[in-house]
Amino acid sequence: MSEPTPPTLAAQFAQRLLERDAPPPPPSQELEAVLDRIQAWLLPPGGTRDTRTHRRQARMLVALMQHPERSTEQLTAASGLEWRAGSRMSLVLFERGLTHRERRGRYFYHRLTRAAEDALLLVVAG
Repeated sequence: MSEPTPPTLAAQFAQRLLERDAPPPPPSQELEAVLDRIQAWLLPPGGTRDTRTHRRQARMLVALMQHPERSTEQLTAASGLEWRAGSRMSLVLFERGLTHRERRGRYFYHRLTRAAEDALLLVVAG
C-alpha cells in the first residue's frame, strides 16, 4: 500500500483561502450568550471589579428588549432581581443614558433610549 501523496502547495493555499473567505458562524442567540455579549458591552474600557453589577444590568436590558416598557417592579421581577437591587440597577441604567425613566403616579416606568436600542441590536446580533 502506497503512502498518500501530500497535497500540493496550490491545494493547500486554495484550502486556506476557502477557510479565510467562509463567513464566520453566526453568534449564539442562547440567552446566556446574549447576556455575555451585553455584559461585555457594558464594561468600561478599563474593566471593572464588579462584573455581577453588569450582569444584572444586562438582564434588565434584555427584559426591556422583550417588552418595550416596564415599571420598576415589573423590570425587577423580569430580571430576577430583588427589589432593592432592581431599583438600584434601573437607576444606574438611567444615569448611563441607556433608559428613559418616567414617573406616573407612584411608579417609575422605564424604556430603552433610541441609542441603546440601536447599539443593543448590533450587540445581540453579534
